[in-house]
Amino acid sequence: MLSQDVVIERFVLSDFQENAYIVSRRASSDCAIIDPGMEPDSLIKSVQERQMSPRAILITHGHWDHIGGVSTIKSLWPNAQVMIGKNERDKLTDPYANLSALFGFPSTTCCPDKDLQDGEEFKVAEIPFKALETPGHSRGHLVYVLETDDRSFVFCGDVIFSSGIGRTDFADGNMTTLLDSIRRKIFSLSDNACLLPGHGPSTTVFSEKQHNPYLKGFPNN
Repeated sequence: MLSQDVVIERFVLSDFQENAYIVSRRASSDCAIIDPGMEPDSLIKSVQERQMSPRAILITHGHWDHIGGVSTIKSLWPNAQVMIGKNERDKLTDPYANLSALFGFPSTTCCPDKDLQDGEEFKVAEIPFKALETPGHSRGHLVYVLETDDRSFVFCGDVIFSSGIGRTDFADGNMTTLLDSIRRKIFSLSDNACLLPGHGPSTTVFSEKQHNPYLKGFPNN
């Protein structure tokens, strides 16, 4: 599969400006939805207008700005499997762990259909993904790597951003762990790998090695 066979659409949701993604193959109505956050109306409208069929909801981590739309999407497409890291699933049903309570609107969502392991490979809508556990921003954070014959695409949640990194001041965050995740799991990918973060514009591994101010002098930089 070549990168030109993959369609990736980004939706910026709610005041938190969280990036949600629809991933599909050209000429197919099946798709995966990644991190459907709060106020997912624009994403849902796109899926419905194009008569697409979500086969899975992939969650990078359980903070509410990334999972706020899961229940709504699951109610509309009940066969879409909710997938999350095995060490992150508690956030779906704990308003303090998912931070919604801390922001004044305690909320929960549905339990996952599948817990993912570090390194697990699977397909959604005939699209191959690999889950990599990348703790530091949250304990069980995953990134999802989509490998094509000519390029990798990495849905990296809140691990790394264009010229930024995820915050580590929540209860299960740790700066040392986050930097280790970036070094071992992100910077080990090819330099032209496209990083699709949970907030802000896309970037590449090479660009972040060269220009990310938080990673100056970083190993493998």
